Formats: sequence, C-alpha cells, structure tokens
Amino acid sequence: MSLLQVKNLYVDFKTIDGVAKVIDDVSFEVEHGESLSIVGESGCGKTTVMKAILGILPEYAIVRGSIKFKGMDLLKLSREELYRIKGKEFGYIPQEPMTALSPLYTIGDHFIDLFVVGGHHKIGWSKYSELRKKLAPEVLKKAEEYLRMVKIPEPERVLNSYTIQLSGGMLQRCLIAMAIVKDPSLILADEPTTALDVITQREILDLMRDLQRRLKTALIYITHNLGVAREISERIIVMYAGRVVEEAASEEVLLNPVHPYTKGLIESIPKLVGGELRGIEGGVINFYNPPSGCRFHPRCPLAREICKKERPPLVEVNKGHLVACHAIRW
Repeated sequence: MSLLQVKNLYVDFKTIDGVAKVIDDVSFEVEHGESLSIVGESGCGKTTVMKAILGILPEYAIVRGSIKFKGMDLLKLSREELYRIKGKEFGYIPQEPMTALSPLYTIGDHFIDLFVVGGHHKIGWSKYSELRKKLAPEVLKKAEEYLRMVKIPEPERVLNSYTIQLSGGMLQRCLIAMAIVKDPSLILADEPTTALDVITQREILDLMRDLQRRLKTALIYITHNLGVAREISERIIVMYAGRVVEEAASEEVLLNPVHPYTKGLIESIPKLVGGELRGIEGGVINFYNPPSGCRFHPRCPLAREICKKERPPLVEVNKGHLVACHAIRW
C-alpha cells in the first residue's frame, strides 16, 4: 500500500465573489521513502493541494475526495485524530524562513513546543506548563543532535538564539531540523529555498536530498522551478489551473515532455548558452468561471475544438508517464 493516496481531490473556496474552483479532480500517490515534486506556475494550486493534505485550509474551503495516509482517510478524521497523526507522522518546511518562526521565542523554545503542543488540537495552560517543564531537557538534547545533523555549528548557541540573530540559511536549516526531529514518515516542503540566494539554495537542496535518502522519509516538494524539482525528486507532477497535466520520472519530464504546458515551462527557462527565450502567452485562468474542456486551451498553441469541449483524461503514453492532452492522439 502506498504511504499517501490522494484521489479525486476537489477544493473550492466560497468567497463574496462566488465559488472559486481551485483544485479540480487531482489524484496521485506517494510511496514510502519516495521524493515527489509538484510543479507549476504561481496560482496553479500546488500549495493548496499541500495544505489540503496537512488539513490547514481555511474554513471557507470546501474539500471533497479522499486523502488516505497509511490507509486512513484524513478528510474523515476528527480534529483531534488529525492533529495526532500530523504531530507524529508529518514534517513541514514552510516557504519563508525569516517569517516562519516567532521572533519572541528562541529556537530552543520552538523545538520544545513541537513536542509539547504538536499532536494536540487544544491544550490548556496548566498542561502546557507541566509538559514543557517535563520535556524541555530531553527535547533540547535531541534538538542539538538534529541541528548537528543539518550541519549547524555551535548548536547550543543557536538554540538560545532568536530569529533576528540568525541568517536566512541558518533559519532554513533550523526549520529542516524541526521537520525531521520527530522522525516523520512524510515531509512536505513548500518552496523552502525561494527566499535564499543561489549558493545557500544549493546547500539547502543538497542537505535535503541527503537527509531524505538517509532517513528514508517520503518527501513532497512544492516548487515552480523545474530545475530544482529535477535535483530534489525522483518523480514530478506538473499542475496547471488546479489539474494534473503530466506526471513522470523527473528525467523523463525534463528530457521528453509531452504536454504543451510542460514544454512551455521548459522553454521559458533561461539557458547559459543563449538562444531565444520563449514564454507562454496569456495568464492564469479565472477560477470563478474556468474554461470548459481543457483548462489550458485558451493558451495552448495546439488547441482544437475538442479541447474546448472535452476534458482530456490522464492517460499513460509511456511506462509511468501520464499526460492529459487531446493532442497526443493527433
């Protein structure tokens, strides 16, 4: 059985302007120890899928379908059950290292709260104080071990530091350590290197790839950067406007793309050898009134009448290579 099975996932947002149909029938699986990247331009829904898995979408979100983790449907669990599973089984690396942690608490305080508050939907002050006093020495000792694992020098000093005293790269390493300190089965990373310079970005990617393989933890990596996806993951899912349009092994997606949108993403990447830089005409769709048929057809150079009328099914064009495009039949 797969570690994670997302099947027929829909996410709508009820707003004063109407209902935005953001995620439209998304399905995929993640195996134990596998690394998967979900890529696409801003607004394609990749972060919404991740938040649906974590159960942190806002109350005005309407979620349908199933998200099974180790056979348990997360969408059918109570809040207490969901928090208990998340606190033990999931690790989360947010996007902005400079704002992800509270500036009022030390790094050590954040580690302690992971063990005290993690896994609880609600916890009273007296119980919080009791657990904090009881667990703090053991947690801080373990935190030192994991800070060394992510190659942070002087972990004792860092645990007593506030966020303003550390660089973006150091904070990102702290966040990675917090994500793995409970030995989770699945790590979800939301573009964690976006705010970093390219040298620090490379160091963080190398570190994450090494840790993921060494710890045999499954990883879902959210990014708009196909190059980063190729570096960090074994398999890539390409999303456009809330739908999966292509899925294959990382090398296969980069070297043999099939969907016009995937090809457009690759052609829009600047190359050191020069050449013409191409983009994809048009912009993100209106989710309140999405196009009929294939959602990419208003921007697609290969679009025909059938593309405007019928949604293309996700079919296997090669072993393990899935594409949702009518053009593959022509």
